[in-house]
Amino acid sequence: MTTTTPGAALRRRHREHPVALLLPAAIATAVLMLIPIIATVVRVIADGGTGLSRLFRTPDVGQVFLNTLYWTVGSVVGAILIGYAGALLLQSKKLRFTGVWRSLLMIPWIVPGVVAATVWRWTLSTDYGILNQVLLDIGLIGEPVRWLSDPGIVLWAVALIQIWVTAPFVMLMVSAALTSIPSERYEAARLDGAGNFAVLRYIILPAIRPTTGICVLTLAIWALNSFTIIWVATSGGPAGASTILPILLYQAFQNGDQALVSAVALVQVLIGAVFAYFFVQTMRNDLKELS
Repeated sequence: MTTTTPGAALRRRHREHPVALLLPAAIATAVLMLIPIIATVVRVIADGGTGLSRLFRTPDVGQVFLNTLYWTVGSVVGAILIGYAGALLLQSKKLRFTGVWRSLLMIPWIVPGVVAATVWRWTLSTDYGILNQVLLDIGLIGEPVRWLSDPGIVLWAVALIQIWVTAPFVMLMVSAALTSIPSERYEAARLDGAGNFAVLRYIILPAIRPTTGICVLTLAIWALNSFTIIWVATSGGPAGASTILPILLYQAFQNGDQALVSAVALVQVLIGAVFAYFFVQTMRNDLKELS
C-alpha cells in the first residue's frame, strides 16, 4: 500500500492544473497594470474631460500625432527588416564565428538608452559628427547635413537610433524561430528547385509568422512609449518636429499640468489597446490554422 504525502499531492495537482502555477503571477501583473490605467481614467473623468479638450485644441496636436505615427511605423518597419536580415545572415552556413557576430550585434540592445542616444547625438552632430565627416570624405554630400536640427529629417534621424537599438531584439527572436524549422523542409524545397526567394516566401515567413506578430507588437509598444532617445537627442525639437506623445506628456508634467498629463496618458493607453487587440486576433487566427 502506497502513501501519498501532502507535498506529492500538491505537486500532482499542479501538474494536472498548470494554470494554478501561473495564476499568482498573472494576478500580480494584472493588478500592477490595471491600477495605473484606472487611476488615469479616474483623473480624466474627475476633471470633466478638461484635459482631453485642451489636448485636442492644442495648435500642434495634429503634428504630434503624425510624428507619433511616422516614428512608430518607421521604427517598427526598420527594425523588422534589419532584424530579419541579421537573423538570416547568422543562419548562413558560410558565415564563420557566428557566436562572435551574434554577441557583437546584440550590443546595441544591451547598451542603456541614454548612452545610445548620447553616442548617436555625437555621431549625427552637424559640426563634429563622424557621419557627416565620412560622407564628406567619400563625396556623397557637399556640406554637413543638419541631422538633428533640420525639421524635415530630424524625426527620421532619431528613428534610426531607435532602429539601431531594437533591431537586435528582432534578430534574437527570429533566430530562435528559425531554429525550429525542420531541415527537411529546406531539403524538399531545394529538390523541387526552389530558389532563395521562394524558400523565404513559402517556408521561412509562414513558419515564423507568430514570432513576427510578437515582434511587431513589442516594437510598436516600445516606440509608442519611447522617451529617452528623443529627449536626449533633440528634446522634441527643433520647433516640435520630433515631439511625439511621450515627449508631450513629459512637457505637460514639467509645466505641472496634471489634467493634460492624464489626457495624453489615456490616449496612449487607448492606442496601445488597439495594437493589442489586433495582435490577439492575429495570434488567434494563427493558432486556428495550426490546429
